[in-house]
Amino acid sequence: MLSRNLHATFLRFAACLFVISLIGVISAGCARYRPDFSKNAPYFQRVQTQEKDNVSVSVVGLSAEESKKTFGAKLAKKKILPLWLKIENRDPKKSYFFWERGIDADYYPAGEAAYMLKVKPGIRLFDRPLMRLLLPLGFLAMPIDHFFVQPANDKMRETFTRESIRFGWIAPGETKSGFIFVPLELGTKQVTVDLYGDEIKTGGEGLKHFNFFVQIPGIQADYRTKKFESYYRADQIKEIADDKEFAKEVVALPCCVTNASGTKNGDPVNLVVIGTQDELLSAFTTAKWDETEILSFKTAMKMAGSFLFGESYDYSPFSSLYLYGRSQDIGLQKARNMNERLHLRLWYSPIRYKGKPVWVGQVSRDIGVRFTTKTWNLMTHKIDPDIDESAVYVLSDLMYHHRIAKQGPVGGSVPSTPEKPAKNLTGDPYFTSGKRVVILLSENIAAGPPGWFDWQ
Repeated sequence: MLSRNLHATFLRFAACLFVISLIGVISAGCARYRPDFSKNAPYFQRVQTQEKDNVSVSVVGLSAEESKKTFGAKLAKKKILPLWLKIENRDPKKSYFFWERGIDADYYPAGEAAYMLKVKPGIRLFDRPLMRLLLPLGFLAMPIDHFFVQPANDKMRETFTRESIRFGWIAPGETKSGFIFVPLELGTKQVTVDLYGDEIKTGGEGLKHFNFFVQIPGIQADYRTKKFESYYRADQIKEIADDKEFAKEVVALPCCVTNASGTKNGDPVNLVVIGTQDELLSAFTTAKWDETEILSFKTAMKMAGSFLFGESYDYSPFSSLYLYGRSQDIGLQKARNMNERLHLRLWYSPIRYKGKPVWVGQVSRDIGVRFTTKTWNLMTHKIDPDIDESAVYVLSDLMYHHRIAKQGPVGGSVPSTPEKPAKNLTGDPYFTSGKRVVILLSENIAAGPPGWFDWQ
């Protein structure tokens, strides 16, 4: 009897050992590391290149799917964006020094990025919901699994290191290329590459500054499909070169945005921005403003997930307000979280200031959410009633990033006070001096403080 029990116990032990070993082997199969660094990868078709003297710099950013296929790991899940960079120094005599810090102060060294993405022994297989029932066996299989997983992690670390581009000198005639890992941003991302010449060895600078605005696939920005040049006929365009005449035109703009039918006034028009579309996106993305996605079933699900689970969604669609008979042309936002953010709506106007397009805007600061019967979902954002602060924030934000050439306030809105506030379309109170902030964007980074419009 005892022998029979021992035999049965041995068989159970052997079966468990077999199952554990099998799990370990299967887990090892899941842990195989398969990067794919193809020279014909689709993202190379989006490469941007700039040249200065004898130096050429090329940049491209990878989408979530592209980075997953290339590196064999879900970098986007860890909020990591790989940028591919190539620097060609064709100068026959001069060397240049490259810093990763110049691209992004929060970049990830290759070793850190690989560590964040490493396969965890005994766990990878159980990412599948149905396999979680066997999770205790997975922990028992960890020693076996670890034997197979560790080589995959080692290969990942070696691959990330080999394929990255590091700080250092680029000698005459030398070309360096590779990836740098930065915090994930979608849409338009500013990428700055600074190269310092030999002069830094003797205390000089010799800086070559390359500034890119790279499109990172992954969002459907609201302005991408719009053809602004088709909005107005040639006889509708108002060309203005004189500051005083321009001030009169800005004052004469509608006081407020409206509902879709134009029958009710909403938030005040409190901002005017002058500049090309490229200058506009350049200035605001430099100041870390995010683009806004169009409203669709997919983005609605993202918004719901963000609201219910507290997930970050910096590109969330926001409600339409109306000017010139249409909803906003470009939406930009700067978020603390889902319910606390600045919302900026811009409309492409028929006005030109010294040949530059004029964008008429409304900006407000969301400070929370509240119940309302005036929206289909019975919820709306509550705005900070001090509406002037929001416009001044935009001014100061762009000013601190050296993107303003000239600025100045003009009238045009209807003044209101904290004691007798006005109300927007959802009933939120606000007060304002009635002034509008007018900004002329600089074509490049401004060398000094902005000038003032000559309204007098």
